[in-house]
Amino acid sequence: MNTIIANALGMEFSILFLVLCVLAFLAGVSLNGYMLFITGFRVERTVSAVWFLNQALSDFIFIAFLPLRCTSIFLLDSEWAERLSSAIISVHLFSSAFLLTALSVHRCILVERPAWAQNHCIPRLAVWVVLGMWALSFGFGLRCSDLWEYVLPPARIWARLQQQKEWLKAAVAMQFLVGFLIPLALILIPTFYILLAAKLRRNRLSQSTKPLKILLGLVPNFLICWLPYHILCLLLISDAFPSPPWIKGSVFVSVLTYFNSCLNPIFYLTMEDEFLRYRQCARNPQTADNSGPEPAE
Repeated sequence: MNTIIANALGMEFSILFLVLCVLAFLAGVSLNGYMLFITGFRVERTVSAVWFLNQALSDFIFIAFLPLRCTSIFLLDSEWAERLSSAIISVHLFSSAFLLTALSVHRCILVERPAWAQNHCIPRLAVWVVLGMWALSFGFGLRCSDLWEYVLPPARIWARLQQQKEWLKAAVAMQFLVGFLIPLALILIPTFYILLAAKLRRNRLSQSTKPLKILLGLVPNFLICWLPYHILCLLLISDAFPSPPWIKGSVFVSVLTYFNSCLNPIFYLTMEDEFLRYRQCARNPQTADNSGPEPAE
């Protein structure tokens, strides 16, 4: 496997790939580690903080196992390393989509029913919702984890590709619908609704668009970084592309998903009101700002 992939990539391309992986690893671990610290110990325990904490946890685990992914490609010919890294990536695919969906729907509720959200959208309920999403992520992710072996495979995987064509089609369809298309629709509908609410409530424009800011960063990031991977999977089951996808494209698609986890905490830290208030209070301990529609425990 190592010889085949090394020959296909070439020395210069391999070095570029490893440099990008190192950058993604260093940035992702540090930024998501910082996110875990402040959401776990510093900011108020709100519903949004629950979403952010679990998204940072998912991104951190995903990035932390990047070295295993690289070693399974270039150094180890180990089936257990390939399966473990593939399972982690697949679970992360679903968990990140589900958590972004929950955040988007919650922001829409904050705009449309702020009083109801104040009384009913409590952190304890969010924790139960998150546990359900993690259970679904593991259920769907472990079912589809073998797909990642086809995205950047050793030679022996391609040998049995045609033998598992029906399973592959079902897995790709389930992953695309449940892990991308349906969550994307559930993300975009509340986002467009918040935009519409901002237009209709011109006298409350600032309050209506306040929950929208972070979504305008997270949604394009999710779309741009994950769409190429799903396109690649659809090419796998397309009769028009009977041969393996271009391996260089497969490698960069894989790297792009890791940069999604690097960019997420940047949007949280620079656009989310809770973290902006935290930074303000950290700079000026005499300042206390408890404004906002979300209850805290």
